[in-house]
Amino acid sequence: MEKHVNMALAIVAGLLFFSCHPTELPAQKVPAIADDAKTPQTSKSKTYFLVVGKAKITDPARMQEKAAASVAMVANAAGKFRPGIVVDTVAESVMTKEQYQRGEAREKVTGAIFKERLTRLATDTTPQDTVVIYTHSHGRKNGFEESQPLGGIVMDLPVRRTKHRGAFLWDEYVDLLLKIPAKNVVVLTMSCYSGGLVEHLNSLQVRDRWKDRRQKQGRSLIVLTSQNKDLQSPPIVRNGEVINPFTYAVAKMLAGEADGFNLVRGKPAKPPHKDGILTVGEMIDYVLYTTEHTISEQARLKNIAKPQLTGSFNREDVLSINVDASGDNFEKITQPKALQRTRASRAAELLRLPSPRHRSCGRHP
Repeated sequence: MEKHVNMALAIVAGLLFFSCHPTELPAQKVPAIADDAKTPQTSKSKTYFLVVGKAKITDPARMQEKAAASVAMVANAAGKFRPGIVVDTVAESVMTKEQYQRGEAREKVTGAIFKERLTRLATDTTPQDTVVIYTHSHGRKNGFEESQPLGGIVMDLPVRRTKHRGAFLWDEYVDLLLKIPAKNVVVLTMSCYSGGLVEHLNSLQVRDRWKDRRQKQGRSLIVLTSQNKDLQSPPIVRNGEVINPFTYAVAKMLAGEADGFNLVRGKPAKPPHKDGILTVGEMIDYVLYTTEHTISEQARLKNIAKPQLTGSFNREDVLSINVDASGDNFEKITQPKALQRTRASRAAELLRLPSPRHRSCGRHP
């Protein structure tokens, strides 16, 4: 299936499983209020998918283009995830620092815009809905400044938010996420040091705000990140393409390839038992395993991904029905025609890639 991947992307991903286990509830302990969480979407419920991509104007144009392609790939797959889904995509423009300074280009993604989108979800969604949020950006490490122990995802130019060097801090993000009233809130975060989000959620001062959500309210919170709090998230190479393993895993999951995914002694069962229904457990296991174990074709871009997980959920809950995991579905769903390219051109571009250090998130813009 992976041989059909024909898209160009970049930015970064990686990480360890979080040592503090998420709150998983056995089905028999789920209260009556949560019974409908196991049923598919009805006319009374909606699924909202927010896809946000932010590159830096100091990134090479090629990297910015790949980031935009990553966002388009996920958004295209999200549109086919389940019937009636509402997809909201916000992707940064490709621009240079000089163009921005001369006023020839403006940001499409800022911290204020990101906050507005999250606030809109908190206002518009109901307790019957599902919300999925995928962000694709640079990250700042926890403690990158002495006065602020938290890191975050870069959603602003440093000049716009000088205090935190453009970072939308984890505590800001979590406060907004926890206000979303939806039955299921799934957070997929791709950035360097993104495990800082999991660490913040699991901190003593925050954990009590969500740890019993599934058991007491019948609502789920599922948070997956591409990397732990300490590492950058370099891309890998698959079939001549530079690709982020977390983005790759998320897109394949949305394309239906997580249906029936089951780990037996840490290895995928073959063949998977596909029934057209995607459960929370299948989604989690597939994204974590695929992110960490997808092999890079180039040693200099080795996969060091150690994805993180936390949340309050039941693995048996249904996220989507009528999942199509046919042989070429991943390529059909994730590839807009504008992203299709010949293998020769991909190989030529690969030879022109800068060294890995130029693609890192780093601590400075």
